[in-house]
Amino acid sequence: MIAPARWMPILGAVVLLGAAAAAAAAEKTLTVASWGGAYAQSQQIAYYRPFQEQTGIAINSVYHGGTTALFGNGREYRFGNWDVVDVSAGALESGCRDGLLAPISKDALAPARDGTPAEKDFLAGALHECGVASMAWSSVIVYDKRAFGSKPPKTAADFFDLKRFPGKRALKRGAQYTLELALLADGVAPANVYSELATEAGLKRAFAVLQRIKDDVVWWTSSEEPLKLLADGKVAMATTFNGRAFVALVADNRALAFLWDGHIYTMDSWAIPKSSKNKDAALQFIAFATKPERLAEQAKRFPYGPVRKSALKMVGDHPEIDVDMSPFLPTSPANLKHALQVDAAWWLEHGDAVEAKFASWLSAHSSSGEDSVRTSSAEDGKEAPKSTVSP
Repeated sequence: MIAPARWMPILGAVVLLGAAAAAAAAEKTLTVASWGGAYAQSQQIAYYRPFQEQTGIAINSVYHGGTTALFGNGREYRFGNWDVVDVSAGALESGCRDGLLAPISKDALAPARDGTPAEKDFLAGALHECGVASMAWSSVIVYDKRAFGSKPPKTAADFFDLKRFPGKRALKRGAQYTLELALLADGVAPANVYSELATEAGLKRAFAVLQRIKDDVVWWTSSEEPLKLLADGKVAMATTFNGRAFVALVADNRALAFLWDGHIYTMDSWAIPKSSKNKDAALQFIAFATKPERLAEQAKRFPYGPVRKSALKMVGDHPEIDVDMSPFLPTSPANLKHALQVDAAWWLEHGDAVEAKFASWLSAHSSSGEDSVRTSSAEDGKEAPKSTVSP
């Protein structure tokens, strides 16, 4: 999903996966496909290098271009010789349904340090028949502190309240994230959002919320846009993705603040293609990479949330820039209180129809003008070069 996060001090030179001698001595090589950029480098530090050092199994790290790059024509996946793949929730759901991903036994997963079984330590929704979640990232509201002074917005409902909180808004041009946020802001409990959205009445309710601000919305499709709009003073609030917002706030020192109320999060997972010839070693890697201390090690360096409760307690400060990472993680207990987890299965079933209705509404109700609709090829929210969203 996007351009590298250039700021990160951990990045400097690319982290090597071990000495040449160690690689030569390795009995096996696993090919692990993931997103690139800063995110991939944090994986190298947290997972790949220590796994190779501990097991002697070499990691051949390759990058995919996002969800759409995993597909050929129709639903034919392009897994090549990959043994493990980092997939979005949507790709995991569809790949498993199509029989292209191997089932994963949860018995191999390590317990927490206090002995809590893995299945009780992972967050709800983190364990799937064909995958084990590795982290969570979210769509979140960010606002310009300069626009509101001593009386800033506090809830998702404030995003749609132009009277008390005047100023333009930036919203993702698409049904996903946008319609869910509208319902959350209108008082629908997270547990009921998708059942509500599945009805005509629920859709009308969501569109009615959007209608309140329709003349003051800048619709974005590229993940770079909302933060630039905020920096340029063209909008006062925006929905954006938490990783990019963290970079803007902490590294670029912009006058921004997170509003975690009503944030919408999703999880990426490790999966094993059925075509892999190294399934035992692949499962060994997944069990290692999802240990609490490994998940915490990545979260120290990159603001995506660990998906194990015990891992959250281990994160602490970023090792290079002396910033407490906990307030910036989607899965921190305080940030999860009023959050919604994306239902990938729901979007696979209803997504096309709902997106079509959103496009129809947008065409009929958006204001004209150069800021009302923007176009771009970027689709999703991950850092670098994660160029597609799933969802």
